[in-house]
Order: sequence, then C-alpha cells, then structure tokens
Amino acid sequence: MYESNPFIVADAPAAARAAFYRRTYGLVAASLVAFGVALYGMFVSGIAQSVMNGLGSMLGSLGGWSMLLIMLAFWGGSTVAQSLAFNRASRGSQYLGLGLYILLQALIFIPIIAYTAAATKGNPGEILVPACLITGVLAAGLTATVFMSSTDFSFLRTVIVIASFCALGAIVVSIIAGWTLGAWFSTAMIVLMASVILYQTHEIKNTMETDQHVAAAFVLFSSFVTLLFYVIRLFLDRRDD
Repeated sequence: MYESNPFIVADAPAAARAAFYRRTYGLVAASLVAFGVALYGMFVSGIAQSVMNGLGSMLGSLGGWSMLLIMLAFWGGSTVAQSLAFNRASRGSQYLGLGLYILLQALIFIPIIAYTAAATKGNPGEILVPACLITGVLAAGLTATVFMSSTDFSFLRTVIVIASFCALGAIVVSIIAGWTLGAWFSTAMIVLMASVILYQTHEIKNTMETDQHVAAAFVLFSSFVTLLFYVIRLFLDRRDD
C-alpha cells in the first residue's frame, strides 16, 4: 500500500524516514543478489555463451558499429525500465521496471565476466571478489558521507553532466577508431561514479518522497553496478599492464 501522506524524505518524521531507508536499501541488497543470481544462471545455462557468440557474429559483420548498436539498445531498454520504476500509479510497474533493469545489467555484464574468467584462467573470483569488496566499501562510505554531513552535493550535477558527455564521447570515438581505453579511463569513471553516488544519495534524501523507495533503489542499484563494472575493468587493466 502507498503511504497516504508521503513526505520528502529529509522532512519526514523519524519513523517514516527510517522505514524509507530500510525499504530502499533492503531492495538494493535484494537487487544485487538477483543480479548475481541472474548472471550465474546465464553462465550455467549456456545463455552467456550464446550471447558471446552473438556478439562475435555482430563484431564480424558490423565491426565497431555493433557496439554502438548495443549501447543504443541498452539505453532504450534502460529508459523503458526507468519509466516503469518511476511510475507512481502502479507499484507492480515499479517492480517490473526494476526487474527489467536488473536483467539488462546482467546481460551487459556477460562480456566482462567472460573476459575476467579467461584472464584468470577460470578463476574469476580472483578479481571479482576484491572488486565487489572495494565497490561495497566505496558505496557504503559515500552513502555515509551524505547522511553524516550537511554538505549540499547538488553542485555535482553540472560536473556529472559534463563528465558524462565527455566519457560517452571517449567511448564512441574509441569504438569507431578501434582504440583501447586503458586504466586511466577506468580510474576516471570510478571517480565519476563516486560523484554520481554522492549526488544521487543527496537527491534521494532531499527530493524524493517516502513512498518512492522502488525508484530510489533503482537509482542506487544502477550507480552501484556501474561502479562495480569500472572497478572490475581497472583490475583487468592493471593485470594486462
């Protein structure tokens, strides 16, 4: 059931605020577990191998343009998922959007997990375990920074928008030109995602209402898994050096 009188989170009574955070971060935790289970299931079932074979065929026929098509498809799917997750008229639609986004992220992670397994000769935990731990510590620290300080992180919005366009431009150019973005790019993206988590946590606290825990979980899950992606990339980049 929706709350009859939702408050802005920061202005809500202590009990309502605590309930919002409990529901939000509980849902983020459940989403991360579902994400891991979905990825594991894809590799065990052979779906991941089929995806990799399909990517190989696309690269063979379309070259770098195939990656741009994949980016556009992911963007389109993410837009639909976000629209559902933010649909305040239907709680079912919100959970559907979050579930769809978890599935999309699992699919996007297949190539980097497959590459990690190959780079570690079948022992991906060698990279994935420390990458997950570092991501968790970073996310927890950044979240605590917002909750324990009175700093207004809204100023990060402009920085994030400009940096995001620069990052997207670098990715597109690298795909078209066939360049490899090394450890410097992964490091820059980790810094960018840290800024995104600070900004988004601040916005959730100060602009969302206490009945929007699914939307809040969607936003945080997106940031956390993107941060994880680039932490894994950094480990792989340093391994290749």
